[in-house]
Amino acid sequence: MRLLVLGIGNVLMNDDAAGALVVRSLEEKYADADENLRVIEGGTLGLDLLPLVEWADRLVLADAVDLNLPAGTVVKIEGEDVAPVFESKLSPHQMGMKDLLLTAELAGYRPPEVVLYGIQVKSIQMDMTLSPEVAEGCPKLRHYIEDEIENFLSARAEAE
Repeated sequence: MRLLVLGIGNVLMNDDAAGALVVRSLEEKYADADENLRVIEGGTLGLDLLPLVEWADRLVLADAVDLNLPAGTVVKIEGEDVAPVFESKLSPHQMGMKDLLLTAELAGYRPPEVVLYGIQVKSIQMDMTLSPEVAEGCPKLRHYIEDEIENFLSARAEAE
């Protein structure tokens, strides 16, 4: 089992950066944790991330979402429910994520397990500062992502 954690978002567009920033904060901590774990800030790369997605058995995404929830709310969305989230275009990279998941599926290497941890945005503007609500929600988003990683590492340790 190989786990890929991808942080998605544009760091120049305030709340859109939340997923990328959270995963960026975890990259160094887990850089050498396990050969079957990759923690990567994917930014706005879209289809350029396809080789990484092909490598993974489980894909965990962290991204900003717009689901008409209170700003800063963190949600977990799994499986076939992930792709529709990217159909409402919050920012340009989300079309890239939709295309990435669809291309991976058509090519036959969409990871069997896909999980999205999303954080409800308040504002998407050209600004490098998160809104107070999203900044307050980021530790919760980080906690969920770390739980995914720690559960993966524990399972790997038990299997050995």
